[in-house]
Amino acid sequence: MEKTRSRLCKLIDEKCLKVSAAPIRLSTGALSSFYFDCKAVTLDGEALSLLADEFLREIEFLPEMPIAIGGLTMGADFITAVVAMRAFERGLQTVHGSVVRKEPKKHGTMNHIENELPEGTPIVVVDDVITTGNSTRIACEQFLAAGYKIVGIIALVDREQGGRQALEQQFGVVRSIFRKSDFPRIADNEQQSKDHIATARAA
Repeated sequence: MEKTRSRLCKLIDEKCLKVSAAPIRLSTGALSSFYFDCKAVTLDGEALSLLADEFLREIEFLPEMPIAIGGLTMGADFITAVVAMRAFERGLQTVHGSVVRKEPKKHGTMNHIENELPEGTPIVVVDDVITTGNSTRIACEQFLAAGYKIVGIIALVDREQGGRQALEQQFGVVRSIFRKSDFPRIADNEQQSKDHIATARAA
């Protein structure tokens, strides 16, 4: 277990984590000194395999076992697919994926949720990164409107900026595979930035 988690953490650090002295704009519009580009691991074969095992392990801690997994496109798409596949391979219950579109499909089925499942279906909602929690909240609200029962939320990375707590208050159990504090390069970069500012002010 620790070996799998350690290797996945290393891959995220190497492939996803961007730290910069210059501000990076997030999807929320806020500026940050670091950014997780998680598609670099959710589109990587080795990382996806490790990720599937870690998400299934986190699912075991939920108060109720889900029979569906999903979230908002596209942060949740690849996680949903690989976890559903791995669960099926292991003969587990969680094998059905559902994905929330950012807006309803404009042709054909006109779906807002792809592979919408019956009312009352227990679902674990997933996302790659939680910052404010807004994209996860949108997914949860759409699933609830469609009659799903949310039994928990799991993210790959929690940026530890209050999003997790906000989601917990509204939807219940929220877990994450990793947190910002698991990546020392972020703290090192932030300290260097503070030192730079202090030096500049003293000059």
